[in-house]
Amino acid sequence: MTTSDVLVLTLRLAAIGVGSYFLGSLSSGYLVGRIYRNVDLTRLGSGSTGATNTFRNLGPGAGLLVTFSDIAKGAVAVWLARLLFPGPSEWAPLADAVAGVAVVAGHCWPVLHRGGGRGVATAFGAFLFIATPAWLGAVLAFVLALAITRIVSVGSLASVAGGVAAYVLLTATGVMTLHVATLAFTLVVGGIIVWRHRPNIERLMRGTEPRVLS
Repeated sequence: MTTSDVLVLTLRLAAIGVGSYFLGSLSSGYLVGRIYRNVDLTRLGSGSTGATNTFRNLGPGAGLLVTFSDIAKGAVAVWLARLLFPGPSEWAPLADAVAGVAVVAGHCWPVLHRGGGRGVATAFGAFLFIATPAWLGAVLAFVLALAITRIVSVGSLASVAGGVAAYVLLTATGVMTLHVATLAFTLVVGGIIVWRHRPNIERLMRGTEPRVLS
């Protein structure tokens, strides 16, 4: 591979990162809040523009719409990355990881307005295509934790542990091929999600975190 080839590939990675970040910054929660009731979700409830705060303030219909929209953002970011790195390529896992991290970062810290979400749904969308078998571990952990505790934040944090554990286990047993970039994606995005849940963790420690499905 020549120096010019490396330069072109590096520029493509940069384009993926920037594009995915701006895609993540398109806040479906903010838009749904304005369209549904002309409210600013960043000024309601937890101030998050994610699905949970939407559900609590605008109802289940709006919450589901935001959930699926946020999942779609993560999936579309990875899909676009694969358009620039089609077929088997040693650069493809890196492109997927860059897209996944950038779209989650854009969702959590949008450039277009203040506020942002916790990143869970968008991470699910990216993880689904980056490491599908491990994604099942994240979803299973989320569902089990939510069913037991009826607290969304517990399910979200459990999904991080479930996704990382599933990826490590599946690569260690040979079910999946280990890619450093993919592992980095799971750890970095998991770290972002945990960081964004700091207020929830504080409320969990105080026993004041609200439940759902009660």
